[in-house]
Amino acid sequence: MKRRPRDLHASISIRRPSGAVAIGIDAHPAGLQTQYDRRQRDTPEIIFGIEPVREMIAAAPSHIRALYVKHGMETKFEPQIHAVRDSGGRVVAVASNELARMAGSEARHQGIIAAIREYAYVPLEEVLARKPDPLLLVDGVTDPRNLGAILRTGECAGIGAIVLAKDRTVGLTPAAIKSSAGAWSHLALARCGNVAYTLERLKGESYWIATMDPDGDTSLYDLDVMRRLTLVLGSEGRGIREIVRKTADFVVRIPVYGRVSSLNVSVAAAIALFEIARRRRVSGYRSS
Repeated sequence: MKRRPRDLHASISIRRPSGAVAIGIDAHPAGLQTQYDRRQRDTPEIIFGIEPVREMIAAAPSHIRALYVKHGMETKFEPQIHAVRDSGGRVVAVASNELARMAGSEARHQGIIAAIREYAYVPLEEVLARKPDPLLLVDGVTDPRNLGAILRTGECAGIGAIVLAKDRTVGLTPAAIKSSAGAWSHLALARCGNVAYTLERLKGESYWIATMDPDGDTSLYDLDVMRRLTLVLGSEGRGIREIVRKTADFVVRIPVYGRVSSLNVSVAAAIALFEIARRRRVSGYRSS
């Protein structure tokens, strides 16, 4: 069951201008302008630009805490305005220079910024109870764009749940949301503290643990995928940690034929997940 996300920031008092009543636009009070912008620029919880904001609203309008629209562009963004307001968010009309300060002086806000709510991760226990197969566990990925690409790949490959390590691993930031192209809203995302302990628990739930590593002793194409699997992805630079390697049942490599010895972590995830999905579909495998 989807959980309603929590507000990241305290609410800001606003007044309603007479010219904005028709589509429910609030005005940003000039007195709060500097204070709000300074705080907003220090936090990553905003998404800006027409397509990223539209994708966010289309995927999960209830995750928008506030929508900031440039004065004079209210009609252009009327569908998004109504979607956000209908989901309990606030819509504020602001000047272009204020949007620029919120998004950063070099950023292209294109007349619209969304302040998002904090994502409420699904409890790990709930994910384990679902017994997703395969389950994806991400340990050490720090680039939010890589994480977003992994979420997108996972959802496209039929993954229902992904576990993110709490330490050394980026969470669901606006950059990850943007890169996922809406896939995040269709996934159950959980966080775990002790990865090695979590993997041992998964073994107790009849999962076999397969970690991805360029120096693995098992080729992806020789991996037995007809069993309940947890696929573990390591960091972009260092790969999997030794404690994770020791816990794994399989250390899996993707054969490469060029001079570069390894793949980007999101690309490796895509190859592995779709190979697992392909072979299972061909064989008619059904997870028990």
